[in-house]
Order: sequence, then C-alpha cells, then structure tokens
Amino acid sequence: MGEHLYLYKLVADGGGAPCVWRGLLSLAICKPKIRKNAAKGDIIFGVGGKNYGQRLIYIAKVTAKLDKGDYYRKRQYAKRPDCIYRNVEGRAQLKPQARYHNQSDQRRKDVGTTFENAYVLLSSDFRYFGRKGTDDYKRDFPAIAALVKGLRRGHRVNHSTKVRRELLELKKRVWRKHRPMKIGTPTDTDRTRLCNSDSPSVWC
Repeated sequence: MGEHLYLYKLVADGGGAPCVWRGLLSLAICKPKIRKNAAKGDIIFGVGGKNYGQRLIYIAKVTAKLDKGDYYRKRQYAKRPDCIYRNVEGRAQLKPQARYHNQSDQRRKDVGTTFENAYVLLSSDFRYFGRKGTDDYKRDFPAIAALVKGLRRGHRVNHSTKVRRELLELKKRVWRKHRPMKIGTPTDTDRTRLCNSDSPSVWC
C-alpha cells in the first residue's frame, strides 16, 4: 500500500504544532497518536477546524523520526520554539522560557513524564500555509472535502481508495504550485491556545 497518509484538524495554529523554523518542520507536541504511529516516508495533512474554515494549513512528508527524548537532549534542536522541555535526571521538565503549554501541565500528552511519549516527527519536505491557507481543495477534491466535513472527535482508520488517490494528487499539485516550503505565518498570535485537545484525525 505504501506510505500512510494522516489527515487531522488543527484546533490551534500558533507556531507550536507544527513548528516551522529554519527550514525544518517539526511535530513535537500535540497529536501524540500520530507522532507515535507515523514513520519516515508517511505524509501528514493538517487542515483547520471550523474556527479556521477548514483551510489547508500544511502538508508534510516525514523525513525523520526521533524518539526516547532525543529531541530534548540533542543541542541541535535546543533552540527550536517547540523544544519546550528539558531532561532533568530522566524526567521531563518544562523550560522556564517555554513559549507553549506554559499555562498547565501538558507533559503526559506531549512527551510523558519520563519521555516515554516523546516521539517527534521532522520534515524537510513540506508546504506550510498557516494563515494563507485556503479551502480551495474542496472544489477539486470532493472525497477529501467530505472526509474533512465528517471528521468527529476520536481517531479512526480510513482505507478509501478514492480518498487516498485525492490526497496524493493534492500533495502533487501543492508541490508543483508552491516552491517555497513556508508560504505563510501561523494563524494565531495567542500562544496559550492548546493544540492538545482531542482533535479528530484519520489515516489511510
């Protein structure tokens, strides 16, 4: 069947999940199930929820996956905006200057208290629209539009051949039309909004 295609609705797009910084997109906080299950070569489609008009926010091909807290131990990632935890004797601790998830304890969903859930997806092959995203995809891809409209809370699996074909074609068109990987800036300026709520997702 090839790569898995993950699609989910974002409830917050404040630059933390995904985080686009210095030519690299990372998904380090929020969406723990996708971060755990996705593998190198899989493709992630992030669309906005109703509050974002179901706009296409980003598409990213996973080019690397880190686990066991490596993202929070390696110096090369330490200054990234979403690297909000540090390792203190094997336990995750929120950095004092953390930009995100600093209003409540989100360690369990983000990384786990001992980094047991600290899977991080990286992409150097992505297109991030942020506030410049549109819902134009609905016009040419009715199966995707129906899938997005019908997504509810929870996680389900969809093996529709038509949906898969449309998602791959959508990616191809987006790559062909947009050469820069970062097209827009994050939709939200409020960094306190949690992306961690149980937003719906599907993979196929």
